[in-house]
Amino acid sequence: VLLVTILVVEGIAVAQKTQGGQNIGVNRIPPTQCDNWVRTSNGGHFASPNYPNMYPPNQECIYILEAAPRQRIELTFDEPYYIEPSFECRFDHLEVRDGPFGFSPLINRYCGLKSPALIRSTGRFMWIKFTSDEELEGKGFQAKYSFIPDPDFTYLGGILNPIPDCQFELSGADGIVRSSQVEQEGKTKPGQAVDCIWTIKATPNAKIYLRFLDYQMEHSNECKRNFVAVYDGSSSIENLKAKFCSTVANDVMLQTGTGVVRMWADEGSRLSRFRMLFTSFVDPPCSGNTYFCHSNMCINNSLVCNGIQNCAYPWDENHCR
Repeated sequence: VLLVTILVVEGIAVAQKTQGGQNIGVNRIPPTQCDNWVRTSNGGHFASPNYPNMYPPNQECIYILEAAPRQRIELTFDEPYYIEPSFECRFDHLEVRDGPFGFSPLINRYCGLKSPALIRSTGRFMWIKFTSDEELEGKGFQAKYSFIPDPDFTYLGGILNPIPDCQFELSGADGIVRSSQVEQEGKTKPGQAVDCIWTIKATPNAKIYLRFLDYQMEHSNECKRNFVAVYDGSSSIENLKAKFCSTVANDVMLQTGTGVVRMWADEGSRLSRFRMLFTSFVDPPCSGNTYFCHSNMCINNSLVCNGIQNCAYPWDENHCR
C-alpha cells in the first residue's frame, strides 16, 4: 500500500510538472546568475543562485573543477542545504560527475533536505551541474572544494617534486610547435616530469589549423602518464578541443585565433615527443593575398610552394617548380 501511494504521488507530481508542455522550450535564466564562484590556488567555493535565499526557477549552472596534475578534488557541502526532494532526484537536483565532461562517469545525483557526504574524484577533474525546474524552489546549497595529493603519484609517503614553470609563445602565418624545445631551453631538468604550455597567436582575424608532423607517447593509452592536449581560445578546461594519449593524433581545426597546446609527461615518460605545424587561415571567399586550399580555408600566399604542406590537403605544394 505504501509503495502504491508513493508511486501515485510521484505520478501526480510528474503530471503537474509536465502539464501543458511547460517543460518544453523553457527559457533558462541568463548564466550570469551562476557567477557566484570563488577560486583560489588551493580550491574554492560556489553556491546555487541567491544562496542562502531561495534559488530561482528554470536554472542551470555548470561548474567544472580542475586540479593541478598529481592532485584530486574533495567536495563538501555547508548547511543549510535544501534542494526540492523527488524520487530519483528527477526534478531539482545537483549532478556530480567524475571527469571534465557531461558524459563523464556519474558519481551521483543529489536533492532533498540532507547535504551530501564528502565527495572525492578519482582524477583531477570534477563536472557539476545544478538544475531547477519551474516550481517548488528551496534554499539550495553552498559547496567547498579543495585539492589533495593523488595517491597514484606518491612515493615513500611524500609528494613528488613541484612541476617547473614551462611556457612558450608562437605567432605568425605558420610555425612549428615542438617538444624538443623544452630540453633545448632547459625548462626542465633530467628526471623531472614535463608539464609545458605553448600559446599560439594567429595573424589578425584568422583561425588556426594544427597538423601533427611527429607524435609518440612513450606509454600509449595511459593518459595519467603522458598526453598532448589542444585548447581553443584559452587553457580553460571548457575550451578543451582534443586530448591525445594513444598511438594516433589527428589534425585539429580551431575556431578562434588563439590555440593552446599542453604536454604532460611524468618522470618515466620523458621519451614522449611531438612536432606540430600551425597555420593561420581565414574562411572563404579568399582575398587577393590569400590562396584557396579547396578545404574551406584560405592561407597566406607566402605559404604556397614553401616546401611545407600548410593546407589540409597538399594543393599548396602540388604545382611547384
